[in-house]
Amino acid sequence: MIYRYWLTKHSFSFKLRRLFLSECPAKQPMQIRVTEKNLQSRSRTVQSEFRKQQLIEATIDCIDKLGLSQTTLARIAEHAGVSQGIVVFHFQSKEGLLEQTLRYLSHEYMQCWKDACDNAAPDPVSQLCALIKASFTPSICNRKKISVWYGFWGETRSRPKYMELCGNNDLAYSGYLLSLCEQIESNTTSTLSALTSALSIEGMIDGLCQNFLIGAFGFKRQQAISAVFELIEVIYPEEHEKIHRFSHSSY
Repeated sequence: MIYRYWLTKHSFSFKLRRLFLSECPAKQPMQIRVTEKNLQSRSRTVQSEFRKQQLIEATIDCIDKLGLSQTTLARIAEHAGVSQGIVVFHFQSKEGLLEQTLRYLSHEYMQCWKDACDNAAPDPVSQLCALIKASFTPSICNRKKISVWYGFWGETRSRPKYMELCGNNDLAYSGYLLSLCEQIESNTTSTLSALTSALSIEGMIDGLCQNFLIGAFGFKRQQAISAVFELIEVIYPEEHEKIHRFSHSSY
């Protein structure tokens, strides 16, 4: 009797345990952040990607502080705390490193606004509002990053390379903005043509982003966002409520 009781009791416990384990998701291994301290224990691929990103970020810092023409491999290496040979090993030349830095910034910007639009409601007004807010995201719209953009735009030799590397991404942004304005114009009252609306919105965004670099001290991000939202409320008066609601959302 005792044995039968023990067997019944524990077989029931085993069933519960199996049921519990089958319904609980497998525990995912904890991701350990790669740092200088644990870098040597990582694979060569991880080490290479870590070092490349470190050098790109050092390049951004140097361009911001020194300007494009005064940014050298030696200064980048010094800022990153590595030998100049490591910079040459990963990027071969200053031009190669500058090219990858520009690619990184352009991809980061494009990914930011695309992710924002993917996470927004599919209607064109919500998409437009998401695109505007994404343009002022702190990780891409800050004094340091904008100074690097202006560094590339301001140097004559860099402009052809900029168009080669970033032209398509810029066109994708402008083209999507125009398509949203065309969709909104086809469904509601618009005080401007779709093309003029898109040019006005993009021009205002560019000008306000510039303020983070050379504008008055204390210029706030929310000021910039609110200003652009006021513009689109004027362009699309019938969408006032939706635009106003979106401008005050936490998204």
